[in-house]
Amino acid sequence: MILRPEGLVACSAGDFVSAWEAIARAEKTISANYYLVRQPDHARLSGQIAAQLSIAGAPAPDDDIVRGISLHDEGWSDFDCGRERLHATPARYSETNIALDTTGRPLSFLEIKAEDFLYAWRGSIEAAEAVAPIAGLMVSGHLRRIGQFGMGTGTYSQDEIQRVRGFLAKEEERGRKLLHLQSRNQKEVAYWTDVLQFCDLLSLYLCCGSEESVEFPQRIGSEGETVMLQVKDGVNALSPSLFVQEVEFAVEAQPYPAEGQMSSAKLNWRVR
Repeated sequence: MILRPEGLVACSAGDFVSAWEAIARAEKTISANYYLVRQPDHARLSGQIAAQLSIAGAPAPDDDIVRGISLHDEGWSDFDCGRERLHATPARYSETNIALDTTGRPLSFLEIKAEDFLYAWRGSIEAAEAVAPIAGLMVSGHLRRIGQFGMGTGTYSQDEIQRVRGFLAKEEERGRKLLHLQSRNQKEVAYWTDVLQFCDLLSLYLCCGSEESVEFPQRIGSEGETVMLQVKDGVNALSPSLFVQEVEFAVEAQPYPAEGQMSSAKLNWRVR
């Protein structure tokens, strides 16, 4: 689940920070009220972003790539809807099946233990692979990168390290098989995985409610430059712009605690 805390205040004072840092700060913010965005919905927003990309000198994402990006968190569906309970992550559940920590705060995707997130990751890869080999390659590559980053930063416990290491080995094998089932070379696959990760981060940034000025690590622009974002007059302005014109996006979110009879709300953004 992605948490969007109420009354989030920008902390960068106009300076640019990494998009991931801004997202993590928002996810850790304590608030009396939140909007909750399910991760499959965030992934579909990522796909909508990908479908609107117009990068000079780069091919437009085809349907298989857009669908793969749209499914990159599909494996979280049962967890986020409450149909499946978390197994390894300590949690109690609200009356509406929201996973909560011991204080009653909704659990963010950043707080989920390896046994649970690896289950979701495998489901996401399988959903994408069912669409097309390139979709499976991108999602597998994206999640391998996250796993490798976690291994390199000491994020995981010793037990989790072993689980993640096993996941990485199996996904490397899957990647070798899928590479031969489609026409793109490793460099091209790496580029489209970068595109997925950019769309993922931009979607996470929008969903978490941050308005900090941020930079993205993926160099997907025509000149390989860093993509920056600032919120100006309510518009999320990218530099350089990756869209032909200003685009509007929306996603469904769930208020927590529930506000009377309102079970969902729509979050909207303008991006250019």
